[in-house]
Amino acid sequence: MTKWQKIAGSLCGVAVGDALGATLEFMTKKEITEKFGLHTEMIGEGYWKLFPGEVTDDTDMTIAVAKGILTDPEDPVVHIARFFADWARSDPKDIGNICRLALAEGIRRGTVSEAEWLEVSEFAHLQSGGRSGGNGSLMRTIPVVLAYYTDRDRMLQMAYRQSALTHYDPAAGKCVMLYCDLVRRLIEGEDLRTGIRETAEEYRDGFKFRVDLPPEEIKTTGYVVHTLEAALNCAFQTQSFEEAVIMAVNLGGDTDTIGAVTGGIAGACYGLDQIPPRWLGKLAVRDELLDLADSLYRINNT
Repeated sequence: MTKWQKIAGSLCGVAVGDALGATLEFMTKKEITEKFGLHTEMIGEGYWKLFPGEVTDDTDMTIAVAKGILTDPEDPVVHIARFFADWARSDPKDIGNICRLALAEGIRRGTVSEAEWLEVSEFAHLQSGGRSGGNGSLMRTIPVVLAYYTDRDRMLQMAYRQSALTHYDPAAGKCVMLYCDLVRRLIEGEDLRTGIRETAEEYRDGFKFRVDLPPEEIKTTGYVVHTLEAALNCAFQTQSFEEAVIMAVNLGGDTDTIGAVTGGIAGACYGLDQIPPRWLGKLAVRDELLDLADSLYRINNT
């Protein structure tokens, strides 16, 4: 499998998991089972009244990160922040609480520099009562891996910096780094389960993730640690992209983000060709994502 297949699979995997899971957002596992049995089709609707294949903030912010990187691959962070602010001004259907706080304040202040955005991020952290450890910077970070996977140190630095634009809590940045490190390993061809085990072990001083949790013990809140652990379990316990994402979204809770984060891992492992055509064909932003994948791929291959 080519690295382009893995890169395109990872980027599209985020959006597929998002679009599939958005139908179920805020539902419990029991409610999902009672209504759908097992949710496997991209039908839209749900809390956000989406059309089939429509995506939410998970994919929108992922695209913003990609565009920021492509604007200036050498130092993209202020450009990423600008694309975030432009997106927030568009009145999106779905935007997380911390991102809403930080971006609204940044727009109000006319924030431009990275240092100013970090001040805004701290402001949002304080305004939220110290609750800035959400999954909003994890769900959007895949383009950082795709652009910089050949330079691990740079990748990790960029991952943390893009996270800190909105999420002041160090737990968010550390989870983003772990996630990026895992996806980097998969793009480089490492075995999925080996990669998960070794990456989790490397970050054991910050987190103690289990990957053998039964579904009823997997936490599905918006806390970044819970989301990452859920995604690791879904990827580790399944044998295909389809199985991983279906497991993820049917857990209930923050289903679009758990689906998106799982989709990023599974897409990097199994590649674009293993994403079911019935999902990829409906994906509203498919062509845009494939174009972005081409451009991100060229950063490492020119």
